[in-house]
Amino acid sequence: MGKEKSCGCIILKDDKVLIIGARDDDWKLYWSFPKGHQEDGETDIETALRETKEEVGLDVEIIDEAPIKTWHLVHGGTVRKEVLLFVAKPLNDEIKRQDDEVERVEWVKISEAGKYFDNYYSGVWEEFLSREFCNYPSE
Repeated sequence: MGKEKSCGCIILKDDKVLIIGARDDDWKLYWSFPKGHQEDGETDIETALRETKEEVGLDVEIIDEAPIKTWHLVHGGTVRKEVLLFVAKPLNDEIKRQDDEVERVEWVKISEAGKYFDNYYSGVWEEFLSREFCNYPSE
């Protein structure tokens, strides 16, 4: 079985979290976080910062270097994709959506975000909540 790795960010601002909507192979809209494939020589954090900038145009500061991890099968179940997400805060406010990969970008209340995740991201969200970042003050 092949392996892939993607890294990204769970971005917090005040009482909200940034989520992105994209289409799966069946063209169904699903919600997740900005993330993408790791390039040769990149650290996990470098990948997360670059992919966040590419997908939503935000520069961010990582506020927890311990990633939340998940995995799922892709490419017809032939590849195990590991996903590492770092909690971050935005350093700028202007969102610039990457048109070819991201269909929607939304700031949603942390208290309501769980209803957007009906796949493997529901476990990520539960772990995020267990870390109690929902009360993190943004600057």
